[in-house]
Parts: sequence; C-alpha cells; structure tokens
Amino acid sequence: MLKRIARICFHTILIGTLLGAALSYDFKLTQEAKRAKAARDAGVKTEKETFLNSCTNTNDEGPIQMVGLDGRSSKEVKKVASNGSLVMYYDESKGMVYLESPATGKRWYTYPENQEGIASHQKPIVENPVTLRYTQGTSASPTYPYKEAGTLTPALIDGGVRVNYKLISLGISFAMEYKLTPDGFEVNVPFDSIVEENKCKVVSVEPLPYFGSGHPSENGFVFYPDGAGALMEFKKEHLEYYDQFYQSIYGGDEAFDSQTKSVVTKNPKEDIYSDPQERVALPVFGIKRGDQGFVGIVTEGEHDANIIAAPSGYQNVDIYRSSVEFMYRSSDSIFIGDSGEVPFFQGTMLEGERKVRYVLLEGDKSGYVGMAQAYRDHLIKDKGVKPVRQEQLPLRLHLVGGVVRDEIIGSTYIGMTTFAQAKETIDRFAAQGVNRLELVLEGWSDGGVYGKQPQHFPVAGKLGGDDGLTSLIEYAKSKQIPVYLDANYVLPFAPKGDYRASRDAIYGMKREVLTFYDPHPATLQVKRGTSYHMLNPGVAVNDYLKPELARYAELDVSGLRLNYMGEKLYSDLRVSSPLYRKQTIGLWQEAMELTRKQLGSVAVTGGNAYTFGFADRIDGAPADSSHYTYEDATVPFYQIALHGLIPYSSEAGNLREDPKKSFLRMVEYGAVPKYQLTHENSSKLKRTPMDGLFSSEADTWLEPAAEEYRKAAEALNKVVDATITGHERVMQDVYRTTYSNGVTIVVNYGQLSRTVNGVTVSPGGFSVVQGGSGR
Repeated sequence: MLKRIARICFHTILIGTLLGAALSYDFKLTQEAKRAKAARDAGVKTEKETFLNSCTNTNDEGPIQMVGLDGRSSKEVKKVASNGSLVMYYDESKGMVYLESPATGKRWYTYPENQEGIASHQKPIVENPVTLRYTQGTSASPTYPYKEAGTLTPALIDGGVRVNYKLISLGISFAMEYKLTPDGFEVNVPFDSIVEENKCKVVSVEPLPYFGSGHPSENGFVFYPDGAGALMEFKKEHLEYYDQFYQSIYGGDEAFDSQTKSVVTKNPKEDIYSDPQERVALPVFGIKRGDQGFVGIVTEGEHDANIIAAPSGYQNVDIYRSSVEFMYRSSDSIFIGDSGEVPFFQGTMLEGERKVRYVLLEGDKSGYVGMAQAYRDHLIKDKGVKPVRQEQLPLRLHLVGGVVRDEIIGSTYIGMTTFAQAKETIDRFAAQGVNRLELVLEGWSDGGVYGKQPQHFPVAGKLGGDDGLTSLIEYAKSKQIPVYLDANYVLPFAPKGDYRASRDAIYGMKREVLTFYDPHPATLQVKRGTSYHMLNPGVAVNDYLKPELARYAELDVSGLRLNYMGEKLYSDLRVSSPLYRKQTIGLWQEAMELTRKQLGSVAVTGGNAYTFGFADRIDGAPADSSHYTYEDATVPFYQIALHGLIPYSSEAGNLREDPKKSFLRMVEYGAVPKYQLTHENSSKLKRTPMDGLFSSEADTWLEPAAEEYRKAAEALNKVVDATITGHERVMQDVYRTTYSNGVTIVVNYGQLSRTVNGVTVSPGGFSVVQGGSGR
C-alpha cells in the first residue's frame, strides 16, 4: 500500500512538472480524453466525449456559407489576375481557383476535371480546396471547409486572390493566398491568419489536395520524391491499395519516437524501428496528365511538411493525386506510470509561413525530366545555387584509418590504414592510370571512426600523428588530389570526456535525454550494445565545430566531409530552450558556410535540398526508390536536377549488392565512382562498429576499382559539367540519358544486345553517342 501511495505521489509530481511545461495544454486534453475513454469502455456516452470528438456543438455543423468577391452570395467565375502567359480565375461557387494559358487554351484545375465514377458523397471531398487536421489532444481528425459551419470570404490581392476561412464549428480561422508567377502560381498560408478560438488546435493544413489530379482512364503519372524519384502511373486495372505515399520531407524528426519507429513501448530497448526506406531529400512533387502537368516546389515550411501521393482506389477514391501537407504540431506517445500509452501533441504551433509554388508544364516539358529541369531552374534562379565546376571525373576514395573494438575488459584499437599506407595507395592507383582522386579520410582521429566524437583531436598517433597526416596532405596536394577529413558533429560517441549528455544532447517530449539504438537488420528491434545520442545543433556548431576549424586549417586540409548534416534533421524539445527543424537547417547551413570559408571546400552525406548551394560535394546521394507496391518506376529526378550543379556519389563500389547493375546505374545517373577501402584485411573489423565494411582490402579492390573508373570515365568525362536534358526507357532494360552538350549515354541492363538508333549496346554494357546541342 505504501509503495502504491509513493507511486501515486511520484506520478502526481511528474504530472505537475508536465503541466508547468510548454505542453501543459496537451496533457490536460489527454486527461480529458482518458476520462472519456473510461466512460466509453463502461458503455457511457458523455457530453464531454461528444465534445472531444467534434470540438463543437453538433447543432452548428453544416455547409460553409460561400461569399462572392463582391461581398454577396454570388456564384460566378471571375478573372482575378493575369500576367501575359497565364490567367487566374476564381470560381465563387466552389471557392477555388483554376489557371488557363491563353496561348494554348490549356487549363489546370484545383479539383479533378474528370470525375467519372466518383460517388456523389465523395464529390465534396475531391472538390475541396484544403484539408485541415485538428486535435483536442487525443488524435488528429481531418476535415474540410465545406463540411463545417462557417464562412468562406474571398478578397482580391496583388497578383491573385486571398480566401479567408472562418470555421465557426471548430473555432478555427485561416487564409490561403493564390498569386500568379511567371510560370505558374504560388499558394501561401499566412501564419498570422491562423486563429484558434477554443480547444480545437490546428495540426496540419494540406492546400489543394486534388490540384491537377488524374483519372485512371487518362494517360499520365504521379511523381513523388522517394529517394532518387518514383512514378505511379495512371491505370484502370490495378491492385487494391490500402496505403499511400506519406513521408516527411528530409525524413522523420528523431526527437519524436513515432516518426522513426513503428512500435513505441515503455522501455525504449523494446521499441521496433520503421522499415528501411529511402529518404525524401527534395521538397517536390508533381503530376503529368495527358500533355500537361505541374511540379510543386515547397519554398517555405518544407522542414515541417509531408509529401503525399495517393493511388487510385485508396480510401475508395478513384483519383491519382499528389500534394504537400504543412505541419503545425507534431505528436508523440509517452508512458506515465501504469496509465499506459498516452498521446501527446505540441502545445504551441510551429511558426512561419508555408508556401508551395506550382510550375505549370506543357508538351514535352510535362514529364519528369521537365519537372526536374523546372526544379533545377528554381535552384539556380531563386536559391542562387552556383555550379561546382569539375574538369574531369574523379574517383572518390575513402580510406578508413582505425576503429576501436570493445572487449570484455577494456578495448582494442584496430589500425586499418596508416597515413604512410595511404600514400602508397595513392601511388598504386596512379600506377593503374588513376590520377584524378578525391581522398576522404575516415577514422583519422584518436579513437578511430567513432572515437571521442564530437571531438576530433588529437590525430591518431598509431596512424602517424600530426606529422604523418600533414605529410600525407602535402603529398596528395602535390599530385592535385584534394584531401577531406571525415567529421561528425551530430552523433556523439564519446563515452567520457568533455561531452555531457544532459548539457549537449537533445531531449524528447518526455523531458528526458533521448537515447538511440541501431536496429537489427532482420527484426528492426534494438541491436544490443549500440547506443548513442544526438547533439543539440547549436551546441554542435558553436561548441564543437567552430573551436576545431583552426586546427583543420593548420593541417592545410582541403575540406571536411560533415557526416550526417545532410541527412539528419531534428528538433530538441528541452523545456529551457527548444529548437526546431527550421533552426537546425540554419545551423547546418552555417556549419557548411564556415567550413567552406575557412578551408575552401565542404562535402556532406545524404544531400538533402537544404545543403544545395552550401556543399561542394554530396556523398551517398539517393540512387534508388523504396519500391512500394503502388510504384511503377524509379527515375533519376534527383540526378537530373543536380547534374552539372553539384557532384554526387552514391554507394561504394566494394559494398554493392549487385555490382554490375549498380555500376550501370552509376553511369546512367552520372554519379562519381566511389570506393571505401583499407590497407588491412576487413576481417580485422569483426566485432567492431565497422563490421558492415565486409570487403575493403586495397590489395583485393585496387585493380577492379581502377578498371571501373576507366570505364566510367570513358562516358562521364564527356559530360562532367553538362546538365541532363533527357532521360527515358527506350525498351525493356535499356535506358538513355541525354546531356546539354549533345552527348547521349545508353545503358543495357539486359542479357541480350540491343540496337538503339543504329548503335548496338552489348548486354550489361553502355554506349556513348556524340550528338547535337541540347538545353
């Protein structure tokens, strides 16, 4: 009995602490929800339960009142803006806009033009301009304006129209602004327009969920940025789909368990992680329908947004669609005493404007190549991304220095490549005719690959120390070989020293330092013996990176490879000074900018879009898709957008599952060849955190790597700085990539020779054709 009283007291104190925190609102709602659940389990339907489910008096529900541009209840279609190339119309009967090209007569509707087979009860859904999700603390409920009691009031603005929504039934108001641009239009959800008047709180806003959507009977596809890129083709006959593509731009936020795990338990060591999938590295989506289409580019708020791509038949709606959902509150589950799992929403909204720009496309520019070119134009014109020039195709060579293996008592340092041996490796590649190298040194600091990070000094004495590293850098530079040092300021692995988790690591919604584990590749459960934290981004940049930049400069290194910054984007929910993904982007960009300014160059891993214009090299760029059941093709959208702007590499040649296929894809996608090697045999890495590097000995891989490089250079040296202007599947297993200088590369994944435009391509091979000029 005393123990039970003690537990109750402890939980009371904990609840009091939570109520005093920023999320106290959420906890209060959660308790109300729990009481409602208890009543429901007992068979009692309470007034409070009804209120929780609807956030309103049900007598107030009903269709929204439409107001015309003149302030009266009009139902006319009126022109609201034009710019010479496009005209925007506002349909007062629907409260929606559509666009028209006067030159061609093409129209882009914000609802499905072909509604054949759409049930009458579904038409209000597909003709809805915005989907809103709201909560009162238990779960998020979707709705749309026409379903709620309230008013919809339009007003002309410069270049377009603003539509004000007042959902009286929910106590929520917000606005959407539509403005013409030279090549399309932009939708803005002004943050200051969002008003919450009662316990209903905004979770997300999805503008124009059915813009440009397609019917199964039409010819077209949905593009979504799954990894390199993926297509979902329109088709009448298809499987029954019970899921859609719904992924966070830049991946899930590790500060929220629910965004990276499929099962969350009271004991984190029993959690199950989400299935491995490709990351969404680009804030884009699109649809091609007939000979017209669009690409949507999320220009503000992409750090807290999801890309949606739904196949026909999903939720019994026979429409293909794609859109962006802007998040204003995230949620997670916490466990309080014996109460079990309790849902928890953020109390305050994530601030900032949310904007998505739609580039309208016609003719041969309406496919995924035209979409990628439009995104590339956006990067150059709007983001100021300048091309990183290359004279020749390099071989990106990663050499692993050392790693520590934990023993039953103590640990053992395993040296894999000394600095002197790295020099020898450079010479051996030169003897094979490979003189254009980019050298990346991993595990060069004291303690090896993981060592005492986020601190990277001193240099590992067993590899040659400062003198040995300086000598290697000087030697490499004498041969025009840049040297990058691998640096990790994101995942601290130091077991002791100056790093202190309570001060430096990120916190979750439970107000505790978050501990992360590597999932077992088969079960996705916690892999025993591995655990780490994530650094607060401000601490990472200000307390660890900045103080070490001078040391890197003294070594005269060419640059750093900032590990994880191009692929990990997360929040820190500590009560005293919370930090969100928007601020993390700014800090990662500051880190890249400082490194480039101090050292001359910076590389990143992953290559999320916020690194574009800041990074000079991308390592581990997405080169595949997740191959969901509704996917019909993987396409190199990422590569089409970036080739000629920023050099990128993907997986290491010595670690490929299918060496021949991966090599051909590297050539097809215009990627830089990469190898991750060691001087010593990789068997020495057993029982270390680097045991995934299962085949790496330079003696084994040097000749195959050199041969592969020579083959790749035969094709890619001709297009090293060119942009991609065309990509297509010519026939089964045969793909053609066309570049701006007229060069065409045809790859054949099949087992038979194929002839394309008079050129025969051998099985498992490729051909290079010099042609005319391209875009």
